[in-house]
Amino acid sequence: MRSRFLSRITPMIVSSALILCSFTTPGSIGPNTIDSFGAETAVYLNGRSIITWKENTPLYEQEFLLNNCNFEIEYSDPDFSIGTFADSDSFNAAKESPYVLSVEADSPLEAQSLTDDPFSSTQWWLENTGTYTKADPSGSSYKITSTADIDIDAEEGWPLYKSSIGGAHEVTVAIIDTGIDYRHEDLKDAMWINEGEIPDNGIDDDHNGYVDDIYGWDFYNDEASVCHYVENGDGSYSADPNDRDDHGTHIAGIIVARANNQTAISGIARYLHTRVMALKIHGGPDRKGSVSDAVKAIRYAQSKGASVCNISWGSYTASSALETAIKRSTMLFVCAAGNYGNDNDITPLYPASFDLPNIISVAYVDSDGLLPSDSCFGATSVDLAAPSTDIYSTIVGSCGYMSGSSMAAPMVSAVSAILFSLRNNLTPISVKDVILRNTKPLDSLAGKCVSGGLLNLYRCMKAKDDLVRDKEAPTFTWTRSFTDGNIVLNFDATDGEDGSGVNSMFYMLGKREPSDFARGTEGTLIENNTLVLQKGGKHTIYVYDNTGNASTVTIPVIDDKLPPRITDVSFVVNNKRNKFTVTAKVSDNQSGLKSIKYLPGQCGVADFSSGGTVLKPDSDNIISFKTTKPGIYTILATDNRGNKALETVRTYVRTAQSITLSDSTLMLSVGDTFLINTSLSPNYSTDTVYFRSADEDVAAVTNSGKVTARGIGTTTITATATGGATATCTVTVNTFG
Repeated sequence: MRSRFLSRITPMIVSSALILCSFTTPGSIGPNTIDSFGAETAVYLNGRSIITWKENTPLYEQEFLLNNCNFEIEYSDPDFSIGTFADSDSFNAAKESPYVLSVEADSPLEAQSLTDDPFSSTQWWLENTGTYTKADPSGSSYKITSTADIDIDAEEGWPLYKSSIGGAHEVTVAIIDTGIDYRHEDLKDAMWINEGEIPDNGIDDDHNGYVDDIYGWDFYNDEASVCHYVENGDGSYSADPNDRDDHGTHIAGIIVARANNQTAISGIARYLHTRVMALKIHGGPDRKGSVSDAVKAIRYAQSKGASVCNISWGSYTASSALETAIKRSTMLFVCAAGNYGNDNDITPLYPASFDLPNIISVAYVDSDGLLPSDSCFGATSVDLAAPSTDIYSTIVGSCGYMSGSSMAAPMVSAVSAILFSLRNNLTPISVKDVILRNTKPLDSLAGKCVSGGLLNLYRCMKAKDDLVRDKEAPTFTWTRSFTDGNIVLNFDATDGEDGSGVNSMFYMLGKREPSDFARGTEGTLIENNTLVLQKGGKHTIYVYDNTGNASTVTIPVIDDKLPPRITDVSFVVNNKRNKFTVTAKVSDNQSGLKSIKYLPGQCGVADFSSGGTVLKPDSDNIISFKTTKPGIYTILATDNRGNKALETVRTYVRTAQSITLSDSTLMLSVGDTFLINTSLSPNYSTDTVYFRSADEDVAAVTNSGKVTARGIGTTTITATATGGATATCTVTVNTFG
């Protein structure tokens, strides 16, 4: 993915193969200069790749693939693995795995140089009276004519906010960018603090994989220092030119620079209810960065409970990993639409153009309300515009001007944070909806963005009662089944009629606490509400909605460890004694029957691996098969958990030498019935016995030996074995019943 910062100051010529994240003047760099991932990029990134795993991929399958591909892991969680492949064949092999959603060569991000204007107190975007003051590099100031009321009506909106903050709570905005000057007088009291970490003790106190991450994390340098300073001889300090952090600091000031502290400027969300989390992904003299670091930063912000994520950079190359990270997050992502003057409906810029409900795409206007020629637009892909020319804000150790959609996005992030702070459990979609439905219409934006208007804090505050809360966590039910030897759990998760919708479900083995899942960044994702397990036991299910409400339930998954039952095995021989019919009852009351087979001979389970005749049970679980040869036959029954049962039956022919009847004489009345039992000698004879009555008008008989008296008289019942042996019973019917 190739990306640029979406602000502009002074142009600088850089090889187009590496122009990925830059401060630009209008028209200096366009999409046609963005190349595909190539050798030069790979050398710069040392061949780093990003694997995005499909939902519900077991960790053992991930480990198996990574080991086979000789993948050197730099970072890994249940959704993403970042590192290097041994060679291109391994890279291509990983792409073919059924468990992999995508494999991407990591993409660089590069920034150009920045110049800073001297101090100025102008902030026309908060209240535009028709002119504003700007300082030139010599230190003198001059007036610039603008168009009155082209602003976000902050002066009118702040009193409404102050009158509404009785129940307000703290909100965190994650700024994924360069670092942030956490020492700045206007920002130091507005920094997010990781309460689970003890500063500077060299220990990962909160066990999240990052040591001493107090204000966030520097993913570019992989360290806790989120800003890099140069101490000047006069007691002041500035950005380290080898790792410049002005851009992220400027964004932070737009959002949260504290008011009434006699310092510099005032941010839009200037009250103590908003804090900024520093997630540095751009660094070095030219502010290079990578998609892999952006993905890690999003996961970090999600795990730490940020509500808003500001992204002031973009790329014309869509990253599946980046899209997945945003999709699986509960944050509202405010993304710069771009500075390339393009129609994003035709030429999408990412992540602003991802079709996801938790993204707001922001264009920018100047102080006259006009869309500059280098601002991207899009009737369906860009949501609104915000002011962003001559934006004066904090930089490392000082203040300065910047322009571009990089500066427009944090204005929307600030208003989003203000709205989020009003009530707990607000849905990101409702915050987005209130912002878009309450813009200030501008003719210059008609047909250029979804709302056709400019961000407006006052109108959003007037519409605060339209904000939708989702206070209820999702719930779920589940059923157990067995397929291909595995335990299958099928879930039905719901979030109620007025809920924000189920985002994702995760699971962990054993009894777990909600904190173990780190807001959906730990655990194994459950795909399509189906979880396939190799063994039973306790499993903890974590399901969360798009507001971040979560349910955690530990369920006992009962395994099937018992084999099927094969009972009532028997056989019969036909009259010609040349065919045998074997029957048995096969049942399994747990996982259910998967297959039943038979083979001739005394066989073991392994003998069935390459053969066997399949048998289908009837509705009573009775199976049968016919054979023409006497001998041993083996029946194998397998259940859906993989448990197996073997049973053998021997078929043979043994002729009866004699028949003995249970009764040789019977005295019955008309209508009486009686069952004549037989025994054959020798035992286990295979002969079949048939019955015949000499006079059926006196007594009838069935082949099973059931006699029915019909009329007065005497008759003889003859039992004949197929081998020829006979026996008789005299039946006398002498009266009516």
